[in-house]
Amino acid sequence: MFRNWASDPEVTKYLTWTPHESVEVTREIVGKWVTEEKDPSTVRFIITLKGNDEPQGSIDVVGYVDGAPEIGYCLSRRLWGQGLMTEVCKAFVRHLFGLGYQKVVIKAAVDNIGSNRVIQKCGFRFIKAERREHASPLKPEPVTLYVYELTK
Repeated sequence: MFRNWASDPEVTKYLTWTPHESVEVTREIVGKWVTEEKDPSTVRFIITLKGNDEPQGSIDVVGYVDGAPEIGYCLSRRLWGQGLMTEVCKAFVRHLFGLGYQKVVIKAAVDNIGSNRVIQKCGFRFIKAERREHASPLKPEPVTLYVYELTK
């Protein structure tokens, strides 16, 4: 995780968290994830390539909007542009619908061209642009997000 995406400033550029500065930071996050797995609202998958168990990215429910799961993802930069994230995102949405959700929400920074393309290829419908004064507590700069949803 640390080597393949969590420490890469290009991968984390549009995320709510900053690049991990050390393997120890990644270990802490993974430990937190293990604890969170006990919560039934946690839905998270690690992305691997067929025939290789090395983590290449992740996709998960990052929160809920009016009961609908909001998803987020990240992927090793060396795998960008190959259609992998579109395939993973479609499968994850099918999984969420299989869990009984009727709607899935996703947001992407306006200038994150790659993610906006993935989201559109997955069939999400643009709902609105949303301006935030702070991207997150770790990234205090303002950001404009596109909000999308997909219904079953």
